[in-house]
Amino acid sequence: MSTQKASIFDGLRYLYAEQLKGKRVTLTIKAVAPQEIIGDGGRKSQGHVISFDETPKLLIVSGATIKRQLALSTGTEDPELMVGKKVTLYPVSSTKSVSGQAIRIAIPEHAA
Repeated sequence: MSTQKASIFDGLRYLYAEQLKGKRVTLTIKAVAPQEIIGDGGRKSQGHVISFDETPKLLIVSGATIKRQLALSTGTEDPELMVGKKVTLYPVSSTKSVSGQAIRIAIPEHAA
């Protein structure tokens, strides 16, 4: 019998700020795929879905703030050149999120 506890995040494809549990997590970008994101009220924007070497979970990048942070953290706006770069994800308070938290991206401390 397994003693591992089930998580409400089991089976979800995407990363959520709550999964970071208040910690900074450094991951290596495996791929960056462009994707049209449909937000609140059906508003459409061009975003990206990022996959990482260390987890099967995906990160959706669609807002202006996180797009800027991704470009600054990787040193490029070109999705192809982001592959292989390390980024640090961390949670912040957010009034726009249902959960009250959002993910932000920073340059890993060892790379700064």
